[in-house]
Amino acid sequence: MIKMIALDLDGTLAIENHQILPATRDALEDLHSNGVEVVIATGRRYRTTRFVIENLGFDVYAVCNGGALVKRPEQSTLHADNYDVTPVTELARELGLSLFAQRDAHEFGGADFIIDSGNKWNDATHAHFNNNAEWAEKADLVGSEPEYLVSGSFDSEPALNELASEIARRFPGTYNTIVVPHLDSGHFYCEISPKHIDKWHGLTKLHEHLNIEGEHTCTVGDQLNDMAMVTAAGHGVAMSNGHEDLQKAARFTCGHNKEDGILDVVNYIHDINNTRAQTS
Repeated sequence: MIKMIALDLDGTLAIENHQILPATRDALEDLHSNGVEVVIATGRRYRTTRFVIENLGFDVYAVCNGGALVKRPEQSTLHADNYDVTPVTELARELGLSLFAQRDAHEFGGADFIIDSGNKWNDATHAHFNNNAEWAEKADLVGSEPEYLVSGSFDSEPALNELASEIARRFPGTYNTIVVPHLDSGHFYCEISPKHIDKWHGLTKLHEHLNIEGEHTCTVGDQLNDMAMVTAAGHGVAMSNGHEDLQKAARFTCGHNKEDGILDVVNYIHDINNTRAQTS
């Protein structure tokens, strides 16, 4: 039986303006009401994850910040992993990049993220700060308190690939890095987290809490930061608009996220669960 479906947001569940297609929303609500735990698993911070949850129409568990933060449906924190961003901040400065670090502001107050003041910001960083000015601060991240969930940088794909390569060379086995397109901005985003952090890590904390095993979980994503959860789950699914490497690793590829592709997954879950119910 599939007891949980964990959904990435951008490129998977969410479309423009944090919306969810009506047929997909209704199918997930029906699935949830029939005992399948619907969970969000995203690289987003919790504040912007809430925008999508509100459009979903019912409260759910959320794995945010790439797996570093797990929030309960009533919005309290179930689990958080924090780390010291000083080493990667210093490296980013050497490469002329600006790092920003995200924190659990929903639990502790203050800013959602701090952008390092050590370098001149590029256009993408300025835009990100201006678009989130109410929840952002500018400060020196070197030597700051180790209260951050995940860090990252905006720039071109080559510049961020260089950052990822240098992190791997200088700090072997210490950090995960993933470079993904940043929505429709034309820039890329490099996410940096401790080696053990990924979306599957966050989901395992939720598995322990809900007493659900990974083999009874269906995960759905579109980008390489979904690879860990798609390959580790009992049922891993890739979107047809997703990265070809993720599609190769998935159990199957569903439709496009802008064409109710998740309905393919919901139907798959119904088929699996109905078959198991008939044979039990």
